[in-house]
Amino acid sequence: MKKLSLTILMFVMGLSLTYSQSSILDKQVNIKAKNQSLKDIFKQISDQTGCFFTYNPDYISENKKLSFSAKKEAIKDVLDIILSDSTLSYKIIEDHIVICKNEESAKIFIPDVNETEELISISGKITDKKTKKALPFVSVGILNSTTGTVSNENGVYSLKIDKSYKDSTLFVAHIGYKTHLTPVSETKESNYDISLLEDFISIQEVIIRTNDPVDILKAALKKKQDNYIQVPSVLTAFYREGVEKRNNILNFSEAIINIYKTPYKTTLNSDKIKVIKSRKIINTEQVDTLNVKLKDGLYSGLELDIMKSSIDFLEEINMPYYKYQTTDIVTFGDKLAYVIEFVQKENVQNSLYKGRVYIETESYAVISAEFELNLNAGNRKANFVVKKNRKLKVNTVSAKYNISYRAAGNKYILNHVRADLELKMKHKKELFYSKYKTFFETVIFDIDSINPEKFNKKELAKRNMVFIDNNYTYDPVFWGTSNFIKPEKSVKDALEQIKVKLNYQK
Repeated sequence: MKKLSLTILMFVMGLSLTYSQSSILDKQVNIKAKNQSLKDIFKQISDQTGCFFTYNPDYISENKKLSFSAKKEAIKDVLDIILSDSTLSYKIIEDHIVICKNEESAKIFIPDVNETEELISISGKITDKKTKKALPFVSVGILNSTTGTVSNENGVYSLKIDKSYKDSTLFVAHIGYKTHLTPVSETKESNYDISLLEDFISIQEVIIRTNDPVDILKAALKKKQDNYIQVPSVLTAFYREGVEKRNNILNFSEAIINIYKTPYKTTLNSDKIKVIKSRKIINTEQVDTLNVKLKDGLYSGLELDIMKSSIDFLEEINMPYYKYQTTDIVTFGDKLAYVIEFVQKENVQNSLYKGRVYIETESYAVISAEFELNLNAGNRKANFVVKKNRKLKVNTVSAKYNISYRAAGNKYILNHVRADLELKMKHKKELFYSKYKTFFETVIFDIDSINPEKFNKKELAKRNMVFIDNNYTYDPVFWGTSNFIKPEKSVKDALEQIKVKLNYQK
């Protein structure tokens, strides 16, 4: 059976990068280095002074072994000794020492103030009006435009828009809730909390409109080309991924990307990704013999576009292996949608999926889906787990996915994907497993279907790459005019524990 191919790459190695913050070069340190790596020397300096280092590992041989001693020497004098490269320079930003090439020194530290002054920033928290609970993955955007975002798992959202939208209307839409509309001029910009009211459908309407779930699914497949964009588009998107162990962040990456999205009648392989800018954090304080990294997270996000890629619960040939049930009809904006729940039949041995899919009652467009791997089945091996080292044993604890689509004119296109995976791993000779959590997420902020330009081959992100291993340069105002998703509280707390304070501007 065809299944969604999401891969996790696990291998044994040292961490390749220290993400850091800056310090004052005149602080004094005592160093005793005997055949120690440059990375370890940086750590000694950080431990003594509270400063942190940021650098591109392509510029620095961080595993180079050095032997020297320094007693009450200024950091700048120590750096002159250990770097000994006239093409490098370092800048101080608050508590950060940022090592860079001389030609990069000026351009990466000057924020473009004029651009940010032309923006309106709106942010806040979205909750259920009755229960007061946070609502995750809520669509937020400007009415009758292609600009939008989603809230994170804690219901927190942030949206930057051009000031030309100051007389426009902000919309907040979520399945099963009344759509919230308000003039942008009344949002109080950076602190606009929103409570949504649940929207109920009458029992009579449910009875009249209920149809066989398999027939609804088949109709959705037949109407795919009618319901989804059939012209090339360039999507501006935010991407992030991370790996945790016992609530500690091991690595965390974020990026602004462009996606060249081909018509939905073409294959997934024709979609391409270009990384505009990215940043990453690796926690060097976490000593771990297993270094878990996410493989191909960028393109795995595209694989979660279930209306373009194959997934078995939406394939007619695999429907006999599933049990489907129409459980409800809910609202989404001014439309109604069937809620179809599915689970694999009891006599099926392989691990398939269970969850629900939302399908518009009139157009039969799939607008959202939430599902997970059914690990109660006999075969617990998931095909998205790759054991790079034969000495490792890997078990899947859970694999959960969320997907949504957004309207683009009278058609739909990908809006948001989120994957949360839990794994257990150990060396075969060890007695106990270690648990890891990893996630990746892509959200579309803007769509250009009018003048989409193909990407140069040299610009393309490679498939099957490990994103965390990419190079990056430090940027103190990283997001600038770009939209992003603020990290959930658990991720934010974990980042703060490793003394990483990301500058998420409003």
